Amino acid sequence: MEELLTDRMVEMSKVLGIAESIIRGLDNSEITVSKPFKVMEKHMYDSFSVSYDGSSLDDNILALGNNLEFMTWLLENGYEGKFKCIYIDPPFFTKSKYDATVAIRDNEGKTHKVKHLAYDDTFDRSIEQYVENMTTRLVLMKRLLADDGLIWVHLDWHSAHYVKLVMDEIFGYENMRNEIIWKYKSGGSAKTHFSRKHDTILMYSKSKNYYLDVPKEKSYNRDFKPYRFKGVKEYQDEYGWYTLVNMKDVWSIDMVGRTSGERNGYATQKPLELMKRILASCTKEGDLVGDFFCGSGSFLEAANSMGRSWVGCDIETLALGTAKKRLDACESNYLFYGNGEERPYRTDAIIRIERSDELENGKKLCHAKLMAFRPELEIGYVQHKDRELLQNACKSTPEALIDYIMIDPDYNGEFSAEISVTENYDDIKFISRGNVAYIVVDIFGKEYLVK
Repeated sequence: MEELLTDRMVEMSKVLGIAESIIRGLDNSEITVSKPFKVMEKHMYDSFSVSYDGSSLDDNILALGNNLEFMTWLLENGYEGKFKCIYIDPPFFTKSKYDATVAIRDNEGKTHKVKHLAYDDTFDRSIEQYVENMTTRLVLMKRLLADDGLIWVHLDWHSAHYVKLVMDEIFGYENMRNEIIWKYKSGGSAKTHFSRKHDTILMYSKSKNYYLDVPKEKSYNRDFKPYRFKGVKEYQDEYGWYTLVNMKDVWSIDMVGRTSGERNGYATQKPLELMKRILASCTKEGDLVGDFFCGSGSFLEAANSMGRSWVGCDIETLALGTAKKRLDACESNYLFYGNGEERPYRTDAIIRIERSDELENGKKLCHAKLMAFRPELEIGYVQHKDRELLQNACKSTPEALIDYIMIDPDYNGEFSAEISVTENYDDIKFISRGNVAYIVVDIFGKEYLVK
């Protein structure tokens, strides 16, 4: 036991040493974080209603690429100290790989669920590498955070203790404001330990001056009967009598269940209720918020629905494909920035305008048809049992692998998605104002430009 304790102390000391070295190197400019994000692709998603508070399109950004490079780009483009809230749900150092589930139809119309690798949380199974990755990114997030802002880091038992040491070094032990316990019912159980049914969310500020509006929650009276204390306001519901008190640091919120309409099949998807509670407690309408491990976009959708301006980033194409779809569904306006490496669009799709009718002011009512589509499959990321199904679909019904098609009816070299269609690809109707371009998005988030 003593030997095990000594090994653990050495490991924690090593973690602190790595964090201190990186922080010192960054502060003294002895370490170059990375090359800044270079915008190679820029699309506009602006066909929908203006955002809740009337903010401009430039206020919302969704980026595909390395978040380290993207945060460097943000710092170089005027975003330092601008974020009132940063929430991240980074890898937990679980040493596992996670899938996302997508649906395809075979040539008989039957729907099948296919699992595809979403992201890899192995970090070469090295805690040193994990700490280096997290430390460097958290230093940049501190620079992006407003002086009165809060950062929330979502973890579990695998890594919360390591990351807390790192955050104590970066933000200061005295600026640790809360350890939120998110309690849920879902998940498995085991005979070798108590069932693990909670995550940890670490909340830090940059100083003692920060904005937090702690919400109220019900506290039921003993035996659910009225106390009738002088000056204490009491309420009654179907269960009995209660008072309103400041919310505690243990939150009981259900995970996104298998039958939930919110579920999108992406691994580690977080519930909107959890995201909205965080945003409501520390931001106001119009505030800028960020998520640099945005995954399928739960935090971004919540921010959009609450009138916050937002910035999101992820390195996985499948994740951002899912995020785009849900952001489009909730009528969000945003700019999409492609990653810093030139990524030529696949062109294995043919869409032809079958008929066009002249309208006023030079516009045309167009009827287009998908003539051919050849998806580029990455079979290695799909489970073995699903590979044959996927290959057969690619040969016989490739259109079944299309998630949606975006249309720019006035293409000028910079794609602006104004229309999105999810079915009836034999008769795609839209009004054009000039040159037309399309982007076909497959079920794995890959995009195919047609112009």
